[in-house]
Amino acid sequence: MPAKQDPEVIARKFADQMQAAFGPQLESLLLVGSAARGDFQPGKSDVNTLVVLSTAGMEQLEKAYPLLQSWKNRGLALPHFMTRQSLERSVDSYPLEILDFKSFHRLLVGADCLSGLQIPPEPLRVQIEREARGKLFLLRQVWAAQAGHDRELSEVMRQALKAFTVIFQGILTLKEQPIPADRTQLFDKAAQIAGFSAPIFRRIHELRLGHKEQKPHDLFKALLHEVTGIVAWVDGYKG
Repeated sequence: MPAKQDPEVIARKFADQMQAAFGPQLESLLLVGSAARGDFQPGKSDVNTLVVLSTAGMEQLEKAYPLLQSWKNRGLALPHFMTRQSLERSVDSYPLEILDFKSFHRLLVGADCLSGLQIPPEPLRVQIEREARGKLFLLRQVWAAQAGHDRELSEVMRQALKAFTVIFQGILTLKEQPIPADRTQLFDKAAQIAGFSAPIFRRIHELRLGHKEQKPHDLFKALLHEVTGIVAWVDGYKG
């Protein structure tokens, strides 16, 4: 991968600039998202980072403005800005997001503030159900409005895959199972637990990778059925 497209090269350059701007107020800077997972797609994926500042640093967040202006349209997504305290206190309100950070990250600056975090199971189950139900509501709306438009159905399935990936990571964590980086392995392991069809999500993953789906109409309808089952499983889950 050319250096200008290498997500870690981009993230390290940004980290150096942030360290110069914030000094000791920058406690940690981590590469997260698809680049940390290992399935970054040049030209399609953004470079995602988590920036952990001291309380004093967060009060001077405007220092980041000129840096972020210089990174516009260069593949760097707007960072997630948190303090260590807010990160630790978010595990019960945003457990899926924190779990995603914890599961796949690369430390670029400072101390690893993620690996030791504990995700509480009941808030995790509640958020899994909320996210799965929300996606089911959205998919039903799309199906009603776009059932005759294969291109639109394909795009919605591609966009939805990220949310389902995070949901499946949560399902494995509920059952105290390790989370594989490979998405197809993740689908298989989560399907074994929650009883849905992993091949449906493998086909959507192939769509995300740029493969053409021959029957998006049928795939979308099958997805609706599987998500309905996932919602029922997590609603009835007793840890």
